[in-house]
Amino acid sequence: MTVTLNLPPNVEQAFLAEAQAKGVSLDELVRDLLIALQPSGPAAELSPGEWVREFKAWTRSHASDNLPLLPDEAISRESIYGDRGL
Repeated sequence: MTVTLNLPPNVEQAFLAEAQAKGVSLDELVRDLLIALQPSGPAAELSPGEWVREFKAWTRSHASDNLPLLPDEAISRESIYGDRGL
């Protein structure tokens, strides 16, 4: 299917910048966004292997070089529970 969108220049530039940052074409970026937003029917049961594939695809879609790694102190028992002593 082919769709023509008339977007304001600033919106088009934002999508172009996002596509370039991800190393994909504008068509591919918009197609992936539309697929992710498609209406869904009842949830289908996935096999364990299908679930793992879907989960890995989801995690890859959220990967970004712009996110800092958490330091070990941020996930230590003391930082989670603090003075509660749990």
